[in-house]
Amino acid sequence: MILVVGDVHGDWASLNTLINRRQPEMILQCGDFGYWPGDRRYDPALKLKPRATRIHWIDGNHEDLKSLQALVASGSRIISNNMPNVIYQPRGSILELPDGRNVLFAGGAFSVDNYARLPGKDWFPDYEVLTEEELELFPDPSLVKIDIVISHTAPQEFNVKGLPYEQWPVWWDRSPDPSEKVLSLVLKRYQPTQWFLGHFHRFQKGEFRGCKWTALDYAGSGRQWWVELES
Repeated sequence: MILVVGDVHGDWASLNTLINRRQPEMILQCGDFGYWPGDRRYDPALKLKPRATRIHWIDGNHEDLKSLQALVASGSRIISNNMPNVIYQPRGSILELPDGRNVLFAGGAFSVDNYARLPGKDWFPDYEVLTEEELELFPDPSLVKIDIVISHTAPQEFNVKGLPYEQWPVWWDRSPDPSEKVLSLVLKRYQPTQWFLGHFHRFQKGEFRGCKWTALDYAGSGRQWWVELES
């Protein structure tokens, strides 16, 4: 069984409970995983209990992205030597599922709450959005078929609805998210049949030109924050 999971935000208790109850072989996670290795309250190396489940996760906009860059630069994608089955998927990386389908991972998103965060401490504006320069390093679509995309935010074509503007706090940043434009290019380039994302904290489903998309809620919301991947 493979589960697709929305934002975790370091809620390891909810993720541990899901793993214990469902015992999936694999989890594909849609960003805002909760990678804060310098904070003992949220450090997954201390509190996550993956058991035998392989967890493949992407970065959202609420991660220690500077530490994550250092992790990748070191040549590693695991968050702890004690958990070799918890694996970070860099932007543009591919995973082949046991049934042969290919999953493309594309993390990143713009933080609308940046006013309340400190650059370099809990906000990393130089790293958070997905860029066209990063897209240039993605796999050549003529060489690999992409069946599923796991992203944090959504392409512009998907009718994903977040919190209505009239309910936004006045200090939230209303600037457009450049990541959405880049993900639109990902959609056009690879033409996947399935797409999963988080970020908007609302469970939604839709379809755009043959691509069925699902937006998941977040762990601990009491709403639908995970789904079983259909074969």
